[in-house]
Amino acid sequence: MRILPILSAAVLTVSPAAFAQVTVDLHALQALPEHAGTTHPAQPSAPRTQTVVTRVTPLPTTQTPAAPQPAMPEAVPETATVEPIAPALPSSGMPPPPPPPVSDTAKTTAAATTAGLRLTFAPGASDLSPDSSESIKKLIQTTPPTDTTTYTVLAYAPGKPDDPSTARRISLSRAMAVRSALLADGIPSARIAARALGEQFGDGPPDRVDVNVTGATPNTAPSQ
Repeated sequence: MRILPILSAAVLTVSPAAFAQVTVDLHALQALPEHAGTTHPAQPSAPRTQTVVTRVTPLPTTQTPAAPQPAMPEAVPETATVEPIAPALPSSGMPPPPPPPVSDTAKTTAAATTAGLRLTFAPGASDLSPDSSESIKKLIQTTPPTDTTTYTVLAYAPGKPDDPSTARRISLSRAMAVRSALLADGIPSARIAARALGEQFGDGPPDRVDVNVTGATPNTAPSQ
């Protein structure tokens, strides 16, 4: 029997339409294992992180010792009574007035008048004598204090032909000396009116100061 030549002739005589249709599943192909020697691009790897641990050594702390508490007294302390001290300054807050210019060599005299007191000075002098200063103090002590009592100081002095300002300057010094004596004896400055009148001495002695008290009448006249 000649079978092989017949089969061969049969294969050669098959028409092209006899080929079967083949369907290929691409997903199944991808699941197949990769062949050796096939290279693929490297996939980017996730960034690697590194944790650094630093050891911190605490600094030694210095403890401040607590201050010792004062010991409580065992017995009740004694109380002391302090007398109140008068303030050095008056209530107005101004510094105390300067002391009056009193000199043992001054020849100033004092005499009572119907209005108060007259002080007579040596020519060109403006200091008070101890006796005249005491007369001013007695005038204040014998004058009833009232809210309207005022002391008017009128000072005079003769002038010089070659220096017309001499009379005003000397009379001003005398007025300030008597005013300082009144302040030192406790008369408020608001109740003192001092005027330097220079050569306007009128009919009285040219070297004088008249202290006139208004608002009250002295009880007794001060002696010289």
